[in-house]
Amino acid sequence: MKKVSLVILVSIFSVFRGFTQNLVGEVEYRYKIFYDKIYASQSFISEQEKDRIMLSWNNKDGYSTRMKLQFWPEKSLYTYGEDYEVRSYSWRKDDMIISNNLKERSLLKLVESLGKTYVIQDVLTPPKWKVMNELREIQGHMCMKAITEDTLKDQKIVAWFAADIPVPTGPEELHGLPGLILGYDVNDGMLIVEAEKITFGEPAEEIKFPKKLKGKEVNQAEYDALVAEFKKTAVKAERSWVWEIRY
Repeated sequence: MKKVSLVILVSIFSVFRGFTQNLVGEVEYRYKIFYDKIYASQSFISEQEKDRIMLSWNNKDGYSTRMKLQFWPEKSLYTYGEDYEVRSYSWRKDDMIISNNLKERSLLKLVESLGKTYVIQDVLTPPKWKVMNELREIQGHMCMKAITEDTLKDQKIVAWFAADIPVPTGPEELHGLPGLILGYDVNDGMLIVEAEKITFGEPAEEIKFPKKLKGKEVNQAEYDALVAEFKKTAVKAERSWVWEIRY
């Protein structure tokens, strides 16, 4: 009986030790967007505009960007990672850094959108998740499925979180699940984001905001209202809104 109890205690300690070792780290994600699927789904775009866009952006393999998330028990930081390919020309990336302060429940976001740079500060509000009874493996971690909706962008989001990395955060502003989000899918494959590499321990170099934040300061509700108005105008003009708003 004592031997069985000892085995149980050792097992619990091993799991706890694994959890504590997985509280700090960095994840590299592949952010792959399929513009052809997005445009094909936007029925309000004129056929002439749709044909023009599809001619330029139809790519069955999608367009990939590397993203980087650094996480700790109390916060996470998210921005662009290293480029996938070396180019002979300069390719400027939009401003985009997101800080989710899990301890203070606060959001700080520097984002280039709608032709401007915005500094968004607000309370960190988690999506309304529904956890499903479905599992899959990502980078050696067994992940559980959860779903939510973004009504502002008309998106169905399916996320996969790893309970053995017990930090309730993830890419973009996705958070609030009992484990790190290692992958997610938007609208059945129009956007697929998945971890390619996970490194535990303190990051070699922490993601930093510029010393002086330059941009229009708004809260989340104000920014959402701007996005909603832009989408409404784009639909009326039979144009896609994807170019000006991060999908």
